[in-house]
Amino acid sequence: MDRTLFTPPMIETFRACRRAYQLAYVELRERKEPANSICKRFILRALAEINRGRLTTVSQVQKYMGQTWPVEKLGPDEAVKAFLFAYKTLTNSVISRYKPDQSRVVGVSLRVRARIPHERVYLEDTFDLILWYPEERRLEFVDFHLHPLKPFNPVWPPATVLVKQFLAERLRCRWPFEKLSMTFCRIGPRGFNPVSISLDEAVYRLHWPELTKTIAEMNEPAQYPPHRDTQCSRCQLLEQAAPAGLVGEAQPLWRTA
Repeated sequence: MDRTLFTPPMIETFRACRRAYQLAYVELRERKEPANSICKRFILRALAEINRGRLTTVSQVQKYMGQTWPVEKLGPDEAVKAFLFAYKTLTNSVISRYKPDQSRVVGVSLRVRARIPHERVYLEDTFDLILWYPEERRLEFVDFHLHPLKPFNPVWPPATVLVKQFLAERLRCRWPFEKLSMTFCRIGPRGFNPVSISLDEAVYRLHWPELTKTIAEMNEPAQYPPHRDTQCSRCQLLEQAAPAGLVGEAQPLWRTA
């Protein structure tokens, strides 16, 4: 594993369970990819085509799914439910696309990487959608999720938010924003539910040193033994079926809609 490049899911997994981090990102053992992950990746890829303006009608979505649906990767018991979930989600997304007034789409599925100052470590994240508001000089990052969003206290932001704030500076030369907002948007067959936040600069400065300390610990080679006293659901999930890098996706998407 490249120990100089880290992403928000890696950091979140390390903070939650170091053994799970080792199983998912260090050992990288071969595992069968579950239908959940296949369906999720397909939906996000198709959603990027919608946000680029390449898919604008329901008939185009139908044609796209007919040509690219990964039927060979899904078992017969899962294929129908997964297909219906993806179809309803995408048709709803193309009809009621997330694009607020006065916004311009300036980035879709954009991967951004930046080096931490004075460290030989890089952080990387992919922004599903980036919107620019010229009149407000505001930049908005939009992340699309298919599972219910986990609430968090803005005073104690997760690694995902801190990393996005850090990478935003990498984009300031392209879009000289004065305000930055982050929108976490859950999408599904019933529409989308956006939740927007703006991270306070003082909160960011307070928690950033703690994040860099965590990354330094991740960069040190170590072996984390299995749990002895308690059973960790993350470790159990990874031991059984989850692929490398995908933690906590046992619940089928079509049951959470």
